[in-house]
Amino acid sequence: MSELSSKRLARLNGRPAGTVAALDIGCSKTTCLIARPDPDNPRRMIILGGGRQQTRGFAGGTITDIDGIERSIRLAVEDAEREAGEPITEVILGITGPKLTSRLVDASVDVSGRTVTAKDVRRLHQQALARAAQAPGAKHEQVLSAWPVVYTIDKAAGRVRQPIGMIAGTLTVKMSVVSAPKAIVDNLVECVGRAHLGVRQIVPSAIASGAGTLIEDEIENGAVCIDLGSGVTAVSVYLNGSPAWLGLVPAGGSHVTADIAQGIGTTFAAAERLKNVYGTADLEGPGLAERIEAPRLGDDGRLHGTRLERGEIARIIAPRIEEIFELAAAALARSDVRNVLPQRVVLTGGASQLPGVREVASRILGAPVRLGRPVLAESLGEQLATPAFSTASGLLLYPELGFADAARAGASSLETEAGSGRGWIRWLLNWLKENF
Repeated sequence: MSELSSKRLARLNGRPAGTVAALDIGCSKTTCLIARPDPDNPRRMIILGGGRQQTRGFAGGTITDIDGIERSIRLAVEDAEREAGEPITEVILGITGPKLTSRLVDASVDVSGRTVTAKDVRRLHQQALARAAQAPGAKHEQVLSAWPVVYTIDKAAGRVRQPIGMIAGTLTVKMSVVSAPKAIVDNLVECVGRAHLGVRQIVPSAIASGAGTLIEDEIENGAVCIDLGSGVTAVSVYLNGSPAWLGLVPAGGSHVTADIAQGIGTTFAAAERLKNVYGTADLEGPGLAERIEAPRLGDDGRLHGTRLERGEIARIIAPRIEEIFELAAAALARSDVRNVLPQRVVLTGGASQLPGVREVASRILGAPVRLGRPVLAESLGEQLATPAFSTASGLLLYPELGFADAARAGASSLETEAGSGRGWIRWLLNWLKENF
């Protein structure tokens, strides 16, 4: 046990009650936020501290170095605890990666013309989960979340948010089920456990980004949130006040940086600085003729100062940004919610701050686009109110938003044995018990 974690464990006794912590393990950064619910506003949090570290050992949604990712978690948590002045014992964990699966599942139950009860709704949910369990490859996956998107009574026109208490012959639900490979979930929980933390709940990071960025009206009436992360661009769709679908595009800000490094012949670090200081996706914007300092690698392998036009950087950035949004548009066009996609689009994530990105997104997606920041920005303060903490702040807000999660997100990782199919078996047995 490290000296750092020993000190943290020694402070656990006597910690204040009500503290909530979020841990977002991304492809490039690991962030941790510690907060306490605001007693005057159930959808606001009092931020106590935050920490951010570069992620080591996590690439493409797969753990490549368990010791490296454990260290990233420890350092991010320690930074947050130091700022908050108190330790934590458990976290709401965000999980990302292109291997997450999102399915929209239909299920129906016979109510026989009587009043719908909570038991009927539970039986309906179990049937939907049982159907999801029969999907190809599902036996190797673990359900993270399952949200009822819309109910229908007797196939009548009109959609129902809450059917309990209504009279129905047949009750139908469309449920959004998100799952991830069991091996990835188990290994991430193991990494968090090695940092002496428990996992209170697991939430898909794409959904957390929406929860942390969309305003209440957008969640209720529908919106698309696109989080331009470093290695992955996450797309989430909210409908009828509930998460309805998520998709992941295996490209993000780090790919833009790599394009610059390759295009002008420099190091990744130098390319990252050029992107952040001079980068733009607007090929018709002002200042493109401006000559800027751009270090390039010489024959001796060292960086040498050279000058080039800012427009040369833009001509490298723009095609990659266009490709990312084209991939996002294609993913939305293939999704289960393609016929009911909302026309509101909100961008977040580090790469969304590049000039011209919003205009590219609006042109390719054919919808108005706004740049989002964490809805907890006022609570986060100047240092933390950035897109880098959108997902972590969404993880904090997720339990407060009250989404009806039929899978009890995160509980399965604590209730079932690692790598087993008992979670699916339990749902199947419950469904058989209710129906036969």
